[in-house]
Amino acid sequence: MVDPDILLLAIVNMSEGVKALIGDKGAKAVLRDAGRQSGPKLLESLIGHFPEVLDKEEALRRACVILEDLGFAKVINKENGKIVIEEDIFTDAIMGENVADSPIIYFFAGLIEGFVSFMSDQKATLIPETVEKGKIIYKYS
Repeated sequence: MVDPDILLLAIVNMSEGVKALIGDKGAKAVLRDAGRQSGPKLLESLIGHFPEVLDKEEALRRACVILEDLGFAKVINKENGKIVIEEDIFTDAIMGENVADSPIIYFFAGLIEGFVSFMSDQKATLIPETVEKGKIIYKYS
């Protein structure tokens, strides 16, 4: 079985390869969409059909709890129109100093957006506001 840390490094490096192939904006768009597509599939595989339709705020709150429980970060909180993520797995796996330029940050945003779309009839859009090793803050609308 593949070590999860090795798999995570492969995914982060794959995102950098996509960036080299199609450019920064293209990679961010593709990886965000990949997250949006994989989020609902991941939730469905974990919990099956979602029994209710939530409003966007509650769906965001629950998405944070679920992703934290799954180990995507030590802390994920929804507060004042922002999603604050601490000690996440993605920024920790990015090689180099410029973590804000990595398109994997948009995969994480898309994953949260996909979770929300699975639980709600509303959409959320997350925009990175602060990105550094061990901390991501997304504004959402």
